[in-house]
This record gives sequence, structure tokens and C-alpha cells, in this order.
Amino acid sequence: MGTPLIVRGLSFPVGDLPAPLLGLLAEFRLIVNRSIRIALREDIRSRVRLTRAAYRVLSAEHDVYKQYIPSAFEVALGVLKAHRRRMRRGKRSSVPFIRRLMLKAENQSYRLDRETGRLRIPIRGTEGVQLYLPLSEWHRSFLADSTWGLGSLTVIPGKIVLVVRKDAPRTYEPEGAIALDTNEDSLDGVVASRERVLPTALPFHGVRRIQETHFRRRRKLGRKKARDRRVMRAFLNREGRRKRNRIRQRLHVLSKRLVQAADSRRAAIVLEDLTLHGAGGRSRKMNRRLSSWPRGEIHRQIEYKAALAGVPIIKVNPQWTSKTCPACGARRRDRVGKEFVCLMCDWEMDRQINAGMNILKSALASNEALARALRFQPGALRHDVVSPLYDLLERGGAREEPSGVESQVGMMISPDS
Repeated sequence: MGTPLIVRGLSFPVGDLPAPLLGLLAEFRLIVNRSIRIALREDIRSRVRLTRAAYRVLSAEHDVYKQYIPSAFEVALGVLKAHRRRMRRGKRSSVPFIRRLMLKAENQSYRLDRETGRLRIPIRGTEGVQLYLPLSEWHRSFLADSTWGLGSLTVIPGKIVLVVRKDAPRTYEPEGAIALDTNEDSLDGVVASRERVLPTALPFHGVRRIQETHFRRRRKLGRKKARDRRVMRAFLNREGRRKRNRIRQRLHVLSKRLVQAADSRRAAIVLEDLTLHGAGGRSRKMNRRLSSWPRGEIHRQIEYKAALAGVPIIKVNPQWTSKTCPACGARRRDRVGKEFVCLMCDWEMDRQINAGMNILKSALASNEALARALRFQPGALRHDVVSPLYDLLERGGAREEPSGVESQVGMMISPDS
């Protein structure tokens, strides 16, 4: 098995694109749409077969840099894969086509100066256009690091996305664990080391309030602009972007501090392998709450930041974690309220912390290295108070980065615990 690859996308805002580049984007879109129809007509699912069937025809009809044509095949097959998946599931799906102007170029097709941001994109033959990407300090932190290799380049009106990639560092042998149950308002669980285990919580400060505020604003705008669908769509899209950006910024603060704290303690992060099969069929209000639950985003951020830092991530089955007693293993079949009470041994604990303990037990059963490092005794937590994840990094001497929300964010327990 090869070394895992870390992939990041760097986004650069750009103004008006030159006319030759806009023409290239329109030509690339046409090649993609023609490739989609050829692949549908001949039932092609691989790029090799699509290249044999369509490259010669499209190369003769479109006067563009020839390396763009295989990139168009890749985009077309990706769109078709989603279309065929919907068809297999019995969902309605029309023949797909790309509406938006776009260009995808592999790293052999463009030239980028990492220091100045000068980008040259070929059009055809020796003809090309030159742009200067606006480099921020965050962009330079990737481009100045030679371990990050350049990947594909995607150009759309108003934005250029550059993919960078490198091999993931080797994960260390864990000496502790942070086992977290993912809930709507927080990550709750236990912090375990060789010496002791403590219950803990990491709240999503402000996320639910932001979701509710933007939901009310979108509903109000929808009623106010109902007679002009074009204006209504623009306003609703703007509100959606603002909500996503505000939530992601807060989750980035939480995930960054969590990964740094796990790295400083040489601990593994244990998460649930969450999927919501059969999530439909509930009330509209409950379905909306579940769809806005940022479980996927917070897990995604934790996982890629942990991969960058070499922090091991362990995924466990979330089934019955909130309804199982960690002391005797008895399982409750009825509804569990805020407090879990075992009917067999009278164990009692907050339901979310109880789930975190069961998640830790599952990780110990499946990971030999973690089991060697920890001695987990559930009874030791019976009378412990839940500790907020206070700022371990500030006490441990790590670099502190000021942020508008960091003062509200809890972080790890103190290192001497």
C-alpha cells in the first residue's frame, strides 16, 4: 500500500479574464459536452476508451492546446459517473451538460512561478496568456514549501483554483486518545492518557445561532422577492455563502486547536464513522436540522489537518454508543434522555460523555497500539466533572494565533492532568 497523498486546493480571486482565455474556456466547455454525448452514445466509462473513440475527431475540430482534450475527458466522465449513479438509484436525471465556462489543466499544461505568482496558460501552439495570481501569506506558505507539488489548475470566471499535493507524514504511535461523540452543538467525549481519563467537551460556539439567523433571513428574502426569481436566487445564494463562510471559519478554529492539542499530547483522535442512512421520513423541521448539522465538515477538517500533522485518526462504528453501558456492557433498547442510566448496574452518566467512553472502548478493541498505551477504567470517571477543552496550547507554549472567536473556544485540559 502506497503512502497516502494529501491534496489541498488554493483559491485565487481574479478580475476580468483576457478575451483569449475566455474563448478557451468556452471551447473547453464545448469539448466536455461533446465528450459526454460520445461517452453516452457508446457506453464508455474509461478515459482510455474515450480517448480512442473521440480524441482524433475533437483534436481536428477544436484548435486548442492538445493536452486540454484528455482533461476534458476526465471532467466529462466525472459528470457522467454522477448521472449514472442517479439512474441506478431510480432518480430522474436528464442528459448532463456543463453550463458554466471552465478550464481544467494538468500540471504539464501551465507554468507557474511560485515566488511571483506569474502564471502562463497556453491557448494553442505558441500562443498563451499570462496572469499574476494574488499571493497571500497563506498561499506562500504552500508554494514556498518544495514538498508541495503542483497538481491540476481549474479556471472559472472570477476564480482560479490550484491543487497542490504531497505525501502524508508518517503517523506516530499514540500515547493517548481523544475520543469524541459528534453532536449537533458540540464534540463530547473523553481525553485519555496513561495516567488518567477525563470527560471533556468541545462546543460549536455560535454555529447553531448562525444557522438559525440565516434560515430566518433566507425565508424572509424568499417571501419578499418571490415575484422575481432571478433576484431571489441571487439573494439566497449570497446568504448561503455568508452562512457557510461564517460556520467554516469557526469550525476551522476548533479543528485546528484540537489537532494541535492531540499532537502535543501524542494522542490519537477517535471519531465516529458517521453516515445517516434512512435520514428521511421525519418531520420537515427535523430533516432541516439534520441537513444543517455540520458533522461532515468538522470531520473533514479534523481528518485533513490530522493527516498534515501526522496525528492518527481512528474511525469506529457509532451504533449503540449512546445506549450501551461502558462498565458492564448492558444495552438499553428504550429511549435514552440526557442522562444515561444502566438498568443492570446503576451506572449513570451524561449520555454524550457515555457515548465518548464507548467510542474509546471500541478504539481500544480495534487498535493494538492504542490498547498497549492506555489503561481504561470506566469507574474512575463516575464522579468526575466534565472539563471544557481549555487552551492547552497557551499553557504549553505553542504559538497562539488571535482570532475573533478564539476567546469563546474551549480547548484541551491542562498538560499536568
